[in-house]
Amino acid sequence: MHQPQYKDTISGEYSLPWARLHALKDYLHMAEMVAEQPPMHVTFNLVPCLLEQLEDYAQGEATDRCLALSLQDTWSPEEKEFMLSFFFNINWDRFIRRYPRYWQLLELRQRSEGRADLFGDAYYRDLAAWFNLAWIDRNTLERDETLKSLVEKGRDLSSEDLRTIADKQREIIGQIIPLYRALEKRRQIEITTSPYYHPVLPLLADIRSAREANPRLPLPATAISYPEDAVEQLRRAITTHEKHFGRRPRGLWPSEGSVSQALISLLARVNGFHWIATDEGILAQSLRVPIQRDGSGHVTNPQVLYRPYRVGSEGGQSGTSRKLQVIFRDVLLSDRIGFVYKHTPSEEAVNDLIGRLHRIRQNLNDKDSPYLVSIILDGENCWEEYEDNGTPFLRNLYYRLSHDPELQPVTVSEYLDRYPAQETIPHLYAGSWNNHSFETWIGERAQNRAWEYLARTRQWLATWQRENPLEDLRTLEQAWEEIYIAEASDWFWWYYSRNNPTGENLFDREFRRHLRNVYRLAGVSSPPWLNSPIVVATSDERQRPVTGYITPPLDAREVISDQWKGAGYIEPETSTGAMQRSQEGVRRLYYGYDEANLYFRLESVEDLSSLFVGIYLAVPHASKTNQYPRHAETKGSIRLPSMGFQKEIAFRGWTDPVILSRATGQEVWEQQMILPARVSANVAEVKIPFSALDAQLGDILSLVLVVARDHVITEVLPSSDQLSFALEELA
Repeated sequence: MHQPQYKDTISGEYSLPWARLHALKDYLHMAEMVAEQPPMHVTFNLVPCLLEQLEDYAQGEATDRCLALSLQDTWSPEEKEFMLSFFFNINWDRFIRRYPRYWQLLELRQRSEGRADLFGDAYYRDLAAWFNLAWIDRNTLERDETLKSLVEKGRDLSSEDLRTIADKQREIIGQIIPLYRALEKRRQIEITTSPYYHPVLPLLADIRSAREANPRLPLPATAISYPEDAVEQLRRAITTHEKHFGRRPRGLWPSEGSVSQALISLLARVNGFHWIATDEGILAQSLRVPIQRDGSGHVTNPQVLYRPYRVGSEGGQSGTSRKLQVIFRDVLLSDRIGFVYKHTPSEEAVNDLIGRLHRIRQNLNDKDSPYLVSIILDGENCWEEYEDNGTPFLRNLYYRLSHDPELQPVTVSEYLDRYPAQETIPHLYAGSWNNHSFETWIGERAQNRAWEYLARTRQWLATWQRENPLEDLRTLEQAWEEIYIAEASDWFWWYYSRNNPTGENLFDREFRRHLRNVYRLAGVSSPPWLNSPIVVATSDERQRPVTGYITPPLDAREVISDQWKGAGYIEPETSTGAMQRSQEGVRRLYYGYDEANLYFRLESVEDLSSLFVGIYLAVPHASKTNQYPRHAETKGSIRLPSMGFQKEIAFRGWTDPVILSRATGQEVWEQQMILPARVSANVAEVKIPFSALDAQLGDILSLVLVVARDHVITEVLPSSDQLSFALEELA
């Protein structure tokens, strides 16, 4: 069970209503389904920041925008537009169609083509009421006489009715944590935790862990390694769990099932977890043994998957890491519940799942040994598309599992206490539940930009803290809280092109707001780069990062050689297609490096003899800076990035040498050396030693390319901001 932190820690307001709405529809409902069948044992994972939000709502201390609008007596035109677009946010066929008045409100909206001004306050009052009623599980609606009467009333609902619904919602949410606590006390469920704000711990501890699954994955330009933050997220999780359930959690679901060998050492530092869970793909990669399935999806080597393992500690460390056990989820069974059975009649779906469990037992062919099948999936996201919010499916499934003589539902700790792991995994592969990699959270341009923003802000806060040692401790705590919130997996998930939302990315807005709050708490203005959305492009072929070392010969051939394979590149936004500029100089700029040199390959549409091309670099160790490139006074409407430059690499025509110059600090460029280069009519290639740039591996460089014709700047690449990249140690 997971929702990210929607609360603004400064204002106290909740930006989005999903913690409240899923509490009403799913969190209580899921526990009640288990409570109906006492022999049914289930493991529930409750993310700590969700627990705190549920407590806020239960105590009446949380108000999200949707709840606040629902309790108003009248609305502005802008508020009505928002309600008309947002208040039908639930499955139309499974939920809205069930209630005649709600369905009628939807039909009216569709006919109006989004014209919010066509409806009066009575329409919006009914809309607010039905949005809040439909998100309450039908079992709850039917047993609560007050809510049942409002459903029967159906229309012309009043402001008082809406306040009644809000009070009932607070009452329902207040039942959730006590019910889970009671079920665990009677040993029907086990409750586990996750890192407090749900960060992907392996990436947070060392961003380079993403390269274990994909050695060529593009990484952020800024080095990211915050193991101390990862440990803090774990410590807070344990404290919150003890607060709500009176004991330390034995199990951990690492956010997104993300694990690595380094994670084991981090867990040892908090000393207390007995087991963790992740995906079968991690097991296959760790053992270097594929999980094989036949044409129907049945595992043909089941002895590998359906057992727990111990995690070996590299270097022979003792302590918690030696005792830690890992279970691995059956992907097919978990995904059938998550994605397949919602389209199937409940009886047929349950028959299929029970049949598959018996087939696993048959394939194991070992009646004397107990095996563990781990079915692990989101607790809230799939039921909206099931019949009656999943009630028929869950009731039937739990009854069948509880009364089958050959199957026994157990919590994870129940099984491990009786049958502890006997085999050890020497090295736990770094990856997540999604294709045993981290590519859902890192690697694309927007994702990497978000990680860089997080790193810049965190570095600024650490510096500010050192320079202001007497600052109010509470202010520092709040500022660091914003950093921990921004480390959550959810923000980076929504930057992934496959998860790109239509319209405004509200999660982008929230992510940048949390980072801006760091500066706001310190009493300074946030940097301008946090004001603009981080754009998610579904396909961006105009830019590619460096993926490996290159040491290309400088031959300036028209067809690029394979020796440039590991280079990154950038090209103008309108360099291809029907909408080209009438005058366009650069077609593409390649860049890359080896252990000692930086390389550029410039490809031009025009003859280089007619152009001045300057590559301007910002390097961390140079002493003097010019604020502007050459010919800046003739830039016209061309926008130059706000940054200083220390080095210039100038191409003045294909017959002239390529010159490296250094900034004097007086807006003058002083020639430093002639560079090794090869220039043809449309291609130029150049090598620059790191020593001449005052650079070394580990540094972050930023560059801007400027094109001038007749001493007038006509083109800048990139067209906004600058291109930054790290001189990482690569293969």
